[in-house]
Amino acid sequence: MYYFNINKKMKYLTDKKLSLNAKCLLSIILFQEEINENKLEKYCTDDNETIKYALLELKFNRYVKYDADLGKHIASPISFNELSEENYKI
Repeated sequence: MYYFNINKKMKYLTDKKLSLNAKCLLSIILFQEEINENKLEKYCTDDNETIKYALLELKFNRYVKYDADLGKHIASPISFNELSEENYKI
C-alpha cells in the first residue's frame, strides 16, 4: 500500500465529490501562473467535452468561480464555500 503526504491547503485531492479528471484539471490550473483555454488544451490529451465537464464539476463544487470585476475565472485548492466559512469565524 502506498502512503502520500498531502499539503493541507490542497484539500481538493481528498475531496470524494470530485472525479479524477476534475482533480487533475485543477492541479494543472493551480500550478500555472495564468492559463487560457488554448494553453489548457496543450496540457490535456482529453477532448474538449471532457475538459468542459471537469471544469463544470469544479464550478459546481465551488473550486472555480468567475470574478466579474477581473473578467476571469479564479481557482482555489480549497472550496470557496470553506473559505467563506473561515472568514466568518470569530
